[in-house]
Order: sequence, then structure tokens, then C-alpha cells
Amino acid sequence: MVSPVSAFLLAASTLNICNGANILGIFPTASFSHQQPLLAVSRALAARGHNLTVINTNPNKTPLKNYRDIDLGFMYKEWDALKKAHGLSLQERISPFKIVSDFKNFVDFFCQKVLDSHQIQDLIKEVNGTTFDLILYESLSYSSLLGLSELVGNPPIVGLMTLHPFTINDLYVGNPEIPSYIPSVVLPYEHRMTFFQRMTNFALNVYFHYQRIRYIEPLQEVFLKRYFGDVKHTAYELERNISLMLISGDLATSYPKPVHPNTIYIGPAHIEKPPPLPQEIQKWMDESEDGVIYFSLGSNMKGTSVPAEKRAAFIKAFSQFPTFRVLWKWESDEKLPGQPDNVLVKKWLPQQSILAHPKTRLFISQVGLQSFQEATTYGVPILGIPMFGDQDWNGGKLVQAGAGRVMEFYDIAYDIVYDNLKELLTNKSYKANMMTLSKITNDKPMPAVETAVWWIEYVIRHQGAPHLRPACFDLTWYQYYSLDVIAFILAVILAAITVAIYALKIVVRNFTGAKLKTH
Repeated sequence: MVSPVSAFLLAASTLNICNGANILGIFPTASFSHQQPLLAVSRALAARGHNLTVINTNPNKTPLKNYRDIDLGFMYKEWDALKKAHGLSLQERISPFKIVSDFKNFVDFFCQKVLDSHQIQDLIKEVNGTTFDLILYESLSYSSLLGLSELVGNPPIVGLMTLHPFTINDLYVGNPEIPSYIPSVVLPYEHRMTFFQRMTNFALNVYFHYQRIRYIEPLQEVFLKRYFGDVKHTAYELERNISLMLISGDLATSYPKPVHPNTIYIGPAHIEKPPPLPQEIQKWMDESEDGVIYFSLGSNMKGTSVPAEKRAAFIKAFSQFPTFRVLWKWESDEKLPGQPDNVLVKKWLPQQSILAHPKTRLFISQVGLQSFQEATTYGVPILGIPMFGDQDWNGGKLVQAGAGRVMEFYDIAYDIVYDNLKELLTNKSYKANMMTLSKITNDKPMPAVETAVWWIEYVIRHQGAPHLRPACFDLTWYQYYSLDVIAFILAVILAAITVAIYALKIVVRNFTGAKLKTH
């Protein structure tokens, strides 16, 4: 029997407490959905008693204890300016190779605007020479912003990702790149690929590395020198200095792949207990006869940007299912033209609360990761309309799991929308398969945010946890792929063959010479 004292000591030893660590968060991306997992983790750390200074684009509406926002909300307008400058529209289809090609423009523009801002310039002056215990870093190739680490004592860095990793993200933490069965996150392929798909996947990975070496890392070097002077580390070294990578994903929305102990898939960190629905929406959903279809294209793609003929296709299709009700996110004060009686439009809708409602039968979505995760958590099948980024990949996973269908944006027409709605609303297999994914994502020892907090405090407790760092960081590329070993073995074999041939020639020459002498 365990004594009370022993029980107390055992409980105390298992408490995951790192009292009052000073933590700097670097979350510069102007995207509401991508900010939510990052901010959920940082707020949870503040609630644990840590002191947070967080660079972000979505500051708290009310002040939090131990939490200071460095408000970069202006980056939303700058993001719109970037899209106009480069002819990039998130309301149109964007190919995977164009995404990779334009990534350098995104990195160039974002890093320069953020580092030029008075908010960051003031912060640089303020923190120079101070000490932080940890940096939380949104790991999307913002390595010039990691120049801040040299000003605050080079603390351990924990990377956070709100997407499944790009090829270069795996490189930075030492995880293997295996394009034969690990599809790029911007391609619509599953992990069992055809020869052509494997060839495309390989080519895209190579192209991404070309962009990294040719443009992205040199750009970051320029910014490091411009804004931080003579730094000790290169941009590449700063990215590779990450102690731990936390990924807001799991096997419900991705595929199995090998990762080192310095990479943890925590699950959807932004999922929280949904608040009650507004009374009007609650009543509308409760009174639906056969259920509710929820239609939202996320925080980037606007429902109002859908061309009129494609909107008409949805309107006509919805009217063919009068026993179902439709909640449509429509970002306008104007009435939806031709709006049927079974459709309710709102400029903003509480997505998690709607998906959690028992009468929600279908989610029409762009299939961004956060939306995909919410639908998976609550077991709602999806009709996906991927447009850019990782949405094709998410749509591919959705189809592979049999938890929904994907419809190409350019192909939207009444008959296609109608057929997809009829199939998804009448075939029970989609719901069953989505419930399987729901069980996978919800079957964890603790919630995603708690997992993230535990591992972050683990890194603090172990002063960067260098024991998690794989030895591949110390190898050159040819050593990593054992090319030097293969070359040595081939050289030995070649030498052996050369010696054997030379010896055989001597034997043949001597034998032939002896034979001639006897004659």
C-alpha cells in the first residue's frame, strides 16, 4: 500500500510545471484560421502562469493576464496589397506549381513588411539584451524573424505548424523526405500514388528545394543583415535550430510517415467546446425536417466572390431538397439573389457550434485544414471545393477516407451540384466513414492544447531538449544518403575487379608465353 507521503511525492513529480517562463511568440501570418491554433496554445501557456509576448495579427479583444499582444493586424491590408501586386486571387483556382513559385513573393513581402513595422522595430529596441526562456515560432519560412533569438539570449525554439508540413519543413527538423509515398501537401494525391503521380510529386519536391536554395534563404539572409546586423547564424541555421516541432494535425487528416522524436503531431489545437448558438440559428436548425447543410468557403474565399452562374447552380440545387435547410455564409448586406425559402444567409456564422449541432448533415467547404478538422471532430461529411494551398491535399484525404466528395470549382454547374448533394445526403457510408475519422481524431490521451503545453514545458525543463535532436543534422547530404559509403563499396568492388582482370591478364600472358617456348 502506498503511503500518503509517497502518493504526494509521486503526484508532485508528475506535475508539468515550469514556473513563470518568459516566452516570445512569433505568429505573423495574416490568416484568421491559421492564427487560431497558435493563439490557443499561447493563451493556454499564459493560463499556466507563463509570461507571453506574442507577435500576431489577431490580438485579444480583452486583455489577458501574463499576455502581451504585439498587434500586426495591419498585415491583413498588406496581404490584400500583395495579392493585387502579383495578380494573386484567393477567389480563383491556383495550381500547385504556382503556389510553390509564388511562395518566395509571399516570404519576401511578409517578412519585409513585418520587420519594417514600428511595432517590430520598437520591440527589437526593447528586448535587445533581455532574456527569454523560449521562442514559439510559426514555422512558415520566416527565419529572418528568428533574428530576434540572438537579441534575447538564443533560447530554445519550438516550431508550431497549422498546416501539415511542406517538404522544407521536414528538412528543417531532419525528418526524411520520401516522395514515393509521402505526397506533397499542395498536391491532391493520397499516399498510394501511381507512377505519374510519384513523378509529379518528386518534381514538385525538387522545385520547392530549388526555390528555397535560390530565393527564399538568400532573401532571409538579406533581411537578417538589414534588421539585425552581424548575426551569428545563417537563416538556414536558425531554421535548423528548432528544438521541437508541434504540428496541429493527426492521422484523421493525414497519412502515416516517419518522423523523429523532435516532431509531435498534437491534433487540432483550435477545437474548443462550442458556445451556444444564437437563438435565431438554433431555432432554424432545430426545426429542420431532415437536417441542415452548412455552406461556408472559409475566411479567405468569400461566398460573394462565387460567380453568379455558379451561385445559381447552388441555389437551384438547394431548392430541390426542400426538407433540408441551408445555412449559407454570405458576406453582404444585400439579399442573396433568388434565395429559396429553405436557405438562411448570414455574414458570419459560428462554425464549430453549427458543426456540433446534431442536425448538421453536410458541410460544403473549401477544405482548409482547420475546417476539415472541425468537421472531422463532429463527424460531418464534406462536399469539398478546394482552391489553393493544402486544400487539394485535404480533399484527396477526404475522398481516400470515403468521408466526402470533391467538386472542381471550374466544373460547378447545377447537375454536378445536385448529384453530389443527392449522393452525400442519401448514402450513409459517408457519415459512417467520417465517424471513423472522428473516432481517430478524438481518441487521444489528452487534448491537443494540453499536449502542446506539456511538450513546450518539457523543452523548457530540459533546456532545449538536445537529446531529441537527430544525428542527421551533423551529416552532409551525401553522408545522409550514404553516398560516400556506396561510393566506397563501388570503389572497392571496382578495384577488386581491376586487380582480378590484371591478374588474369598476367596469368594468360605467362601461360601463353610458356606454351610458345615449348614449341
